[in-house]
Amino acid sequence: MGWDDEARIRCRFAFICPQLWKQLEPTAQASVRHCFQCNRDVYLAVTESELKRHSKDGHCIAVPLAREDDQFDPDETIWMVGRMDTPYGEETDAEEATR
Repeated sequence: MGWDDEARIRCRFAFICPQLWKQLEPTAQASVRHCFQCNRDVYLAVTESELKRHSKDGHCIAVPLAREDDQFDPDETIWMVGRMDTPYGEETDAEEATR
């Protein structure tokens, strides 16, 4: 489960969680952690297909955050944790329909 530095996943969050992926409770699945603050599982989404699946299911997700600055270790992935605004792809379809 690696992150491709060339890949870019665009998504809009309805809720950005203040919890950090590395501080969430590990589960039996390496790509799932549990948040005891809201008592929900958080799923890694490192590909568009994972993002679509978890978005459709209403899961909380963690996506790699693209950083342009040099403030962070480039070998350490920073994860944005939260819940999607609309199911992935629906907003793209709506935007294209208005063009």
